[in-house]
Amino acid sequence: MTNLAGRSPAGAKAGETAVSYGRVPLPFSSMNRFHLTTVTLCTFLSFSAAAYAQETAEPAPQEPPTAEEEVWQRRFDRAEGFRIIMLQTRRGVELFYSFQKKNTEDLLANRERCREDLRRANRDAQFSTLLHCYQRELVLDRGLHEKKRQYMESIPGISSVLRDQALLAEDAFLPALDALLKGVGNDVFTGREDLIEAKQNLHSAYRVPALLAELRVEADRSLTWVAHLLHQLFLMTQNTELGPEAFEKTSEAFTCFEEGETQLMGLSTIEGFEDANAALGKSLAHLQTCTDLLREAHRLQQLFENPPPPEEPQENREELSPRRRWKNL
Repeated sequence: MTNLAGRSPAGAKAGETAVSYGRVPLPFSSMNRFHLTTVTLCTFLSFSAAAYAQETAEPAPQEPPTAEEEVWQRRFDRAEGFRIIMLQTRRGVELFYSFQKKNTEDLLANRERCREDLRRANRDAQFSTLLHCYQRELVLDRGLHEKKRQYMESIPGISSVLRDQALLAEDAFLPALDALLKGVGNDVFTGREDLIEAKQNLHSAYRVPALLAELRVEADRSLTWVAHLLHQLFLMTQNTELGPEAFEKTSEAFTCFEEGETQLMGLSTIEGFEDANAALGKSLAHLQTCTDLLREAHRLQQLFENPPPPEEPQENREELSPRRRWKNL
């Protein structure tokens, strides 16, 4: 398989030249990603040659960047400084996901408890039991959205426009939720139909816009992860010689991550929450396959760099035994 600038991976046949490639990094946990195309990396390897030529000759007039160069420049700009800020905020992100998991467990437990309470309640107590159940759910929901707001306010890797949109959506949702919570606590609702209507209004007018804004934040952050990993892989590919099998698997991972990047970019044009949520789920599932490819490339490169020692031939101890030697005399 011919590589960048006419070179081939390590272990190439006679007449072919080995290419220097970067050490393949393990991808990030749950949201971590990549892409490699021959044309793209060939373009950027030529940048290194141009930089060296500028040290030894008169600077040549710069040509307008190609479309591929502009794509890579956008990735570099997006990824700049992301790793440092990501590491600084990692603990806070972990705490948020831990809180979110516990909140979901509490919500499911509350619903199970409500089903049991409603089953046991007599007809006259049915509605009051339903109100208490919904009140507990609203309290849990409010706690989660308060944490979501803090999370989206502080996480790195998202555009200021999407961050502001998400915060505005949360700032509209929380007061509406508080108003409904207050109404439930003050016995404003006298029948199931009124309560259902208020719940549906909260969902369609406030919750769905907040969820859609949050989804776009997550998609934008995933794009930054992809850009960061592509950038790191590009830098590393110039420093380490990849084995032939690792080279092929890395190329697959690179292509896979580029496809995932394209899918994530398409989310910005989807208006409906359900459609956008389905598309994001599909994109993240695709990126997980890219992560698996990258892990396999890493494993193959480790085998290439540290091959197992050759097996030593087994001695036939029966041939060496005194009784056997005596028989052979």
